[in-house]
Amino acid sequence: MVMGEKTEREKLRAQLQAASEAFQGTAGRLLREGGMAPQLIVLAAAQVVGELGAAMARAEGLDVETTLGELADLMRQTGRDFHEMLQAEALPTAGNA
Repeated sequence: MVMGEKTEREKLRAQLQAASEAFQGTAGRLLREGGMAPQLIVLAAAQVVGELGAAMARAEGLDVETTLGELADLMRQTGRDFHEMLQAEALPTAGNA
């Protein structure tokens, strides 16, 4: 990988992190305020992801089914990874059992 590609990748990672934190912050605020069921927040987020994915596919001239399928795969894997992390954090450490 050349230096320009590495810099561009780091820039994209930073943008992805900033966008993720913005979404997480908004979802966290909605949960803390308590006026909305957590399931509805998750469903709304999924709906927005689908809408954004379809709009991106159209704007980029991509196949919508392929794009949405890739998004679904990404959400599934991200959810599994996060679930594993939460389970690992919940396990007692040696000497604390």
